[in-house]
Amino acid sequence: MAHDLRGAAAVVGVGLTPFGNLPGKTPFEVTAEAIHNALADAGLKKDQVDGFFTSGMGHVFHGLQAVEYFGLNPKVVDSTNIGGSSFVNCLQSAAMAIKTGACEVALIAYGSTARSNPRGGPGGGSGPNAYNPHESEYKPRNPVVSYALAAARHMHEYGTTREHLAEVAVAARRWAQKNPRAEMRDPLSVEDVLNSRMICDPFTKLDCCLVSDGGAAAILVSAERAKDFPAKPVYLLGVGSAITHEQIAQMPDLTVTAAAQSGPRAFEMAGVGRC
Repeated sequence: MAHDLRGAAAVVGVGLTPFGNLPGKTPFEVTAEAIHNALADAGLKKDQVDGFFTSGMGHVFHGLQAVEYFGLNPKVVDSTNIGGSSFVNCLQSAAMAIKTGACEVALIAYGSTARSNPRGGPGGGSGPNAYNPHESEYKPRNPVVSYALAAARHMHEYGTTREHLAEVAVAARRWAQKNPRAEMRDPLSVEDVLNSRMICDPFTKLDCCLVSDGGAAAILVSAERAKDFPAKPVYLLGVGSAITHEQIAQMPDLTVTAAAQSGPRAFEMAGVGRC
């Protein structure tokens, strides 16, 4: 039996900003640019948005302040922050809101100035998480320290090598080379990764992800309405979420993330299997 959310909503507008270093801007200003572009892509006005889904690191009341800043008046607002996967989780929340009739036009948006303003400040970049009792005493430079710990455990248990890990960065760069908006598009080899400066064993500089400024927004409507928009709709077939920990010290198993649960849920909803 098909899942109720499978194909129930579709993305009909997408907005992006430049990525890299955007000095002099706040996260809300970057997000506003992405929202403007998404609305234009969908052929919608701001007043037609009645569901708003966002998240951020710099403000306790991020959702409240974002609604005020952007001049929105949504029936539904959700600013749940579960880290980098927040906006995939927003897809699920937005689809549920549309399916139940709680809203008709759902806007998902995010902007960051973590590169140009890494220390935060008024409207600045990501702020520190004060609740971290098991790790803060050691002053880890997260996220790389936590990921390095997990990678080292994976190497110990499964014989994973630094070359295997470097292949991840090389594959990511190959995808970036296909994207004209990507910040780094130069060729990258396994040897380049292995020979770059060590940051936290086993990760070198080129194993680590970039810290960039930028924003993005997407607009979802019901599948029934999607065909009425100028851009070809992208239907949401499967999405899944799961949470197992926040601090790496609390992971049940350092080699298994919550993706081991969320991935199968998304496959099941979509009615497809792994390739």
